[in-house]
Amino acid sequence: MSLLKQIESRDMHNNKMCIYFLGQSGYVLKFKKLTIYIDPYLTDYIENPLGLNEKKMSRLFPSPIDPESISKCDAIICTHSHADHMDPWTINKINSNYKLFSSIGAYEKSEINLSQSKIMFLQPKKIFKIGEINIIPFPAAHYELIDEFGRPDCLSILIQWEGINLFFWGDGIRYDGQYELLSRYDFEYFFAPINGRDKKRENEGIIGNIKENELAEFCTKLSIKHIIPNHYDMFINNTGSIDLFKEEIEIRNPDQSIITMNCGDKISNIKGYNA
Repeated sequence: MSLLKQIESRDMHNNKMCIYFLGQSGYVLKFKKLTIYIDPYLTDYIENPLGLNEKKMSRLFPSPIDPESISKCDAIICTHSHADHMDPWTINKINSNYKLFSSIGAYEKSEINLSQSKIMFLQPKKIFKIGEINIIPFPAAHYELIDEFGRPDCLSILIQWEGINLFFWGDGIRYDGQYELLSRYDFEYFFAPINGRDKKRENEGIIGNIKENELAEFCTKLSIKHIIPNHYDMFINNTGSIDLFKEEIEIRNPDQSIITMNCGDKISNIKGYNA
């Protein structure tokens, strides 16, 4: 059975959810009445000559889903404008009656063209609702916290459902005050990049992310049940070391749970605490 058919045919009970991994930082959250896509990159837009034509950024594996075949999608949440998180070909090809959630700066930088009724502009620390879930955006530094117009551009996303907190970092590095913003929460699942940054990639125009040791140190300070590292699997010239991250966690917190996901993997039957 194809991944899309698994997602769309799965019957969720009232107090259960399932998380599917699409590669890079892309996920599908499946609830009883909602299907939410987060940072889906489901085409070859970046490397394609008709897209960005970035030959060094070719996919290491094919897209697990044809976006034109998606029929169940209630919301798409994009953390920022980079095409591996906010792919215009993916978003423009999905035909279901979804709503796009992003910052206004990210939307204006993209090639996405939607009617105003299909867009919800996110603002940091303001609660937004989709059905039974809450979305709380937080500032993210990639590398700056604001764009040239003084607006928050890159965001991290906290999703709250049935007493469970899921955090999707998107892209970014640590910044002053970030720990204070997040330390008030207990996270069931914490999704974060580990591909790091260096001068070679920066000279090629690749804006990097938090490094393996930096994320391990940061997570040790927070209350996190499961860490799911990401953003290291899709592009050969912009990867990170899952083994190094595990070693860094082992040094700091050997009891910390780490879940490693490959494209197409899922976390099944997550049960809400408030059910």
